[in-house]
Amino acid sequence: MINKIVIIFLVIISILGKNKSMAYAGLIVLILSFVENHKVIQFTRNNFLDIGLVFLMVWMLVPLIDTKDKIDILNMKNSFNVNAIVSFLSGLFVVIIAAKGTNYLNGNAPALVGIILGSIVGVTFFGGVPVGMLTGSGVAYLIMRLLGKV
Repeated sequence: MINKIVIIFLVIISILGKNKSMAYAGLIVLILSFVENHKVIQFTRNNFLDIGLVFLMVWMLVPLIDTKDKIDILNMKNSFNVNAIVSFLSGLFVVIIAAKGTNYLNGNAPALVGIILGSIVGVTFFGGVPVGMLTGSGVAYLIMRLLGKV
């Protein structure tokens, strides 16, 4: 019962903070909490991250086909400068630490709660974007590893 109260609280905070994606996610999880079917919950745990990442990747790739944005693949060779190299290395680093962070969150309830609350506060009060949860978990993993706590 306490878990449902926490989820309702998160939904209310998300609505007040105009964080639509967290509010929708909270409502979906609240509905799932009444299902009480382990297979449905396990399916959600096993597949929704991948499904969400697919939609995120679609969003990132759409500028390649959008005639308004017109990214010319053939002329990208002229774009390789310091900006492109730093962006490439940043992307490489972030996906590696996000993978470590995903493993770090698995079964680590205090870390999961901290990442969720930090993300809500960041989106609600500081104009953040909620896609940073995996990166945040990776950064938490790195910090905990440096502190020798992993």
